[in-house]
Amino acid sequence: MKIGDRLKFSRIKHKLTQEEVADGIISVSYLSKIENNQVVPSEEVLRLLCQRLGINNILKNRQDELTSKLLLWYKTITDKNRQEAARMYEEIKRTFDDVQGAESIAYFLLFEMRYHLLLKDIHTVEALLIKLRELYDTFDDVMKYYYYKFLGLLYYCKEKYEDALEYYKKAEQRFRSQSFEKWEEADLHYLLALVYSRLWRILGCINYAQHALAIYQSEYDLKRSAECHILLGICYRRYGEVDQAIECYSLAHKIAQIINDTELLGTIEHNLGYLMSMKHEHYEAIQHYKKSLLYKRNSSLQARFITLFSLIKEYYVSKNYKKALANVEESLQLLKREKDGMTTYYEYYLHFTVYQYLLSEDISENEFETFMKDRVLPYFQRFKKYEDVAQYAEYLAIYYEKRHKYKLASKFYKMSYQFLKNMINI
Repeated sequence: MKIGDRLKFSRIKHKLTQEEVADGIISVSYLSKIENNQVVPSEEVLRLLCQRLGINNILKNRQDELTSKLLLWYKTITDKNRQEAARMYEEIKRTFDDVQGAESIAYFLLFEMRYHLLLKDIHTVEALLIKLRELYDTFDDVMKYYYYKFLGLLYYCKEKYEDALEYYKKAEQRFRSQSFEKWEEADLHYLLALVYSRLWRILGCINYAQHALAIYQSEYDLKRSAECHILLGICYRRYGEVDQAIECYSLAHKIAQIINDTELLGTIEHNLGYLMSMKHEHYEAIQHYKKSLLYKRNSSLQARFITLFSLIKEYYVSKNYKKALANVEESLQLLKREKDGMTTYYEYYLHFTVYQYLLSEDISENEFETFMKDRVLPYFQRFKKYEDVAQYAEYLAIYYEKRHKYKLASKFYKMSYQFLKNMINI
């Protein structure tokens, strides 16, 4: 029964006229609209009407309905169902036009933050964060759990992985003292596994990913199970456990085919390409990267750049310089066509430009050295991307060695070795 129906039912039960109920609160015409469910009353008006009619639970029931709707929206966001999440967002926003319940508004703002994180709309998220910080002292432990979890995800999206881990851990502490659905536990553990992977803390990643996988499998959540298999495959690959990695990717591939998820298939093919590259099976690696790009043809530019960059590297190490350069030029053109592409995808601008220099016949020595030492190496060091630092330091060392600058070559070989050690010790 809707709010208007409940009010009308109670008024008739008490044998009151609309004039008697509305007197001193609202106009009779407005009460009529409320009873006919044409408008939603404000919290204050609803409280006064309930008081006059002698009913106590309608406010609580209304809050419960809103909270249930918000939690359903949040689950849709967590499941990455962008289309349905967008539809529900517009519906809920209309509901909130005339609703001032503090608890519901807090949950709405929290889940709105999570929704915009799904869309990677960092600017909107940071604007919402200002409002949430003002409300923080009014939050109960459940709200604080969501607050810290979403703050961790924000820092993860900004590639500040140490900060992300700090806030995920704060969320985990509050999770233990509350009662949540099992899927919420799995989602938190998956996010923890992701950030541990980014920090190259492999054992932590495996532990949390396996825990999340067990829950997703018990709830027959195929897509999230596949995501866990992919993450575990990455961990085993980094450990050099190639057979286990292939097994994980194969399981993920079967699931992705069953549910016909091209996004997942693009990710899996990319990771299989990386694995073949590790084994120096260049032809197989290139084929997997090409398949990945086919699956990713409608994906974000970020997702495509990851694979384009890997394909360029594979062509380069297999000495197919013509195709490597063609892909570099194609990628740089994509960047130039994208609004603010050079700044939004600055990391890939650096990657592609490094290979453009390496593949150019008339390489300008001073320009290349300055670019590598002043821009490339400092950038990847700052963001703790040790694999990239090691690779580019080695390229610079080779460059100096060819020009008989052995002291400089030795310096950058040592740098490359040191960052490889950092990767092993993480």
